[in-house]
Amino acid sequence: QVCVVDLSDEVSRRGLDDAGEGAHFALAADVSREAEAENVVRAAIERMGHIDILVNCHGRGAALVANPIDRITLEEWNAVFEVNATGVFLMCRALAPHMRERRYGKIINLASLAARRANANIPHYSASKAACMNFTMSLAREMAPYNVNVNAINPGLLWTNIWEKDLGVIIGAATDRPARQVFDEYVAATVPLGREQTPDDVGHMAVYLASDESRNVTGQGMVVAGGAWMV
Repeated sequence: QVCVVDLSDEVSRRGLDDAGEGAHFALAADVSREAEAENVVRAAIERMGHIDILVNCHGRGAALVANPIDRITLEEWNAVFEVNATGVFLMCRALAPHMRERRYGKIINLASLAARRANANIPHYSASKAACMNFTMSLAREMAPYNVNVNAINPGLLWTNIWEKDLGVIIGAATDRPARQVFDEYVAATVPLGREQTPDDVGHMAVYLASDESRNVTGQGMVVAGGAWMV
């Protein structure tokens, strides 16, 4: 069974189309709000009996508030952190006792390549994703004695509508060229494998981290970026 959670019922129900056949269901919630995160976990356990896997793939992009630091408001800073860091914390906190009691679980947090390689004009986004990554490592140590694996995925460049909406902000210069062309050129210049990342690329990594094949992997930030970051 899969439970898909989003801000709206409509969006979360669309996510069920990709879940395949089964007794899947959708919930609407803002997981950056304490009561809503706790209610989601409670409702999912009541419906499914138990939760084996948590994937925190919610996030707030930086492009809609990208600015030099002296033009970033406290409201914008907090809004990004509430979703990218606090939301992850609240969901993990709500579910941790359940996984400890069962002595089994897989937690997968979606961070970003920005957690490893910061970019100018989005310090709030980069810092929030770095917080998510370090939170993942801390929680991995805490939950390891209970046979719970906690990992993160750091995706690289994925084509989204943000590139069309905020192209100038992303590349740091105004341009009248098609966004897709600029994106492809940026990928070619910065990604050694020369190709963009896709939702399927990220999904395959999530499937691995959710499987027993990854039973000895915890506290890691798995970079899916075509070689754009190498350690």
